[in-house]
Amino acid sequence: MRNYQIYLLEEEFATHYFGRESILYHLFLDHELSTHHDKKSILKMQIDFITRPMPNLKINQIIESSLKKYKSYDQKDSTHFLKFQLPESRAKASISERCIFLEAEGNMEAETIFFELLRKFDSCFLAMDFEHNRYGWLNPIKERKFV
Repeated sequence: MRNYQIYLLEEEFATHYFGRESILYHLFLDHELSTHHDKKSILKMQIDFITRPMPNLKINQIIESSLKKYKSYDQKDSTHFLKFQLPESRAKASISERCIFLEAEGNMEAETIFFELLRKFDSCFLAMDFEHNRYGWLNPIKERKFV
């Protein structure tokens, strides 16, 4: 199983840390692994400062309107389920106030559909899989060239 936490970063931080995602990943990982209450609280404040709240209503509307064409799509509150038989692929996206939790199994087709919808919505989504030490932008931010 693959488990992702997806955050919507403030544009200035997404632009600044493009190409240096490992720094952001380690901030989130430290928060995830921290057992010391004071340290975890400080890391949480830092994460809240560099991320935006999830626009839940808008994201739910986009996902629902895009996925309702699939017979295997289902929604319960702010959780969306997508499942394919051949090849076997399953994903569940749960939208919270500051993060989207995406669980996926099997072929990557179902999770890729969720990633694609989010990527089209905003270019500042950062996805992280702490179990497999994988992370990256859903939509790589293009470097601005100043002439």
